[in-house]
Amino acid sequence: MARLKSYSLEANMSKEHSVIVIPGLGNDTSKLEWAIQHWRNHGLEPLVHSVDWHKDEFQSKLERLVDLVDELSDKGDVVSLVGTSAGGSAVLNAFIERKDVIHRVVNVCGRLRTGAQAGFRSFEARTASSPAFAQAVKLFESREDTLTERDRQKIMTVRAMFGDELVPGDTTILEGAYNTQVPTPEHMLSIGAALTIFSQPVILFLKGEQIR
Repeated sequence: MARLKSYSLEANMSKEHSVIVIPGLGNDTSKLEWAIQHWRNHGLEPLVHSVDWHKDEFQSKLERLVDLVDELSDKGDVVSLVGTSAGGSAVLNAFIERKDVIHRVVNVCGRLRTGAQAGFRSFEARTASSPAFAQAVKLFESREDTLTERDRQKIMTVRAMFGDELVPGDTTILEGAYNTQVPTPEHMLSIGAALTIFSQPVILFLKGEQIR
């Protein structure tokens, strides 16, 4: 799947900046589309792409996502990725496939590694309903060390400041990336807040602007 293609963001500022957004296991695309519609006011064009976590193997989902990245890039768009919850591991895997094409990547409350937790928040418990999700996490974890310092500067992670009952904070962060928090508790609340009332850092990061 490797295909190298480089571009200068500055040379493409007149092009559309497409942001592919991957939902989590709940696949509630309509609510996600509503939450991010205001991003268009900031020069971003969000596109919610469902991978349907409860069907097929992750590899086929990854291939379709990478094909979409290629399609948008080939028509001249600047392309960034945002993954919410389970979507976080999906977008990080796609980034590894197209790191010289993708401008920025944001993981919002998504598990990126198996972790050492037991019980309700364990990797096994949280991925039981979706083998594809388990495959996505393990694939990224196996390739995390291939990310260079420059790659990591293109990545933001967002987690709940006051605790996420589903995703342990230490499984969401990435060394060398821009790791931040939203001042909220709870998984779904924190995702919603990161995309709406506390979305400024995400929007600025996607645009490559200084976060205030």
